[in-house]
Amino acid sequence: MLRNAKINALRIAQLTVAAIMAAAAPVCFTLAAPARAAVVDVQCVGSFNRSFSPAVTVTPQNVTVTEGFDYDTCVIGPSATGAATITVSLSCVPVTAAPPETETVTWNDATGGTSTISWSAPTVVGQTVIFTGTVTAGRFAGDSATKVTSGISYLGSVVGCLLGTPVSNTTGLVASIVLTQ
Repeated sequence: MLRNAKINALRIAQLTVAAIMAAAAPVCFTLAAPARAAVVDVQCVGSFNRSFSPAVTVTPQNVTVTEGFDYDTCVIGPSATGAATITVSLSCVPVTAAPPETETVTWNDATGGTSTISWSAPTVVGQTVIFTGTVTAGRFAGDSATKVTSGISYLGSVVGCLLGTPVSNTTGLVASIVLTQ
């Protein structure tokens, strides 16, 4: 009889362990799967220029802004140039964030090609402008995109603009552009 009790206890223990293992198996396999790290396809710095037509004055008006970007120093990926054009209501002050825009990037390497990046409306903090978006077509399609710029010449132009000298162009730095999978 004692032997039967030991066998029953052993069976209960085995069944309990088997049930725990069966319940834990999905968790173990889920936890064991490695996390996928983001892959950086492009990481560059550079410069930009913007021209305004008509020139920005103290009176708000619709202005066509033509942008040129030079992503010439890259630690990952090829160098490139970018271009975008938007129309926005502008005046000397207050400086407002631009609307969403689409940039065409042309890659300067043997494989060449272009990418189309759809940028959301940027966030402006002082002279720093932060863009986030997605590569919607061409090379690196599907990548997430982030760009940080600093408009070093516009702030100096504001005083002149307020005193009657319209702003027809500005320049600045691209602190980073990063495309990740």
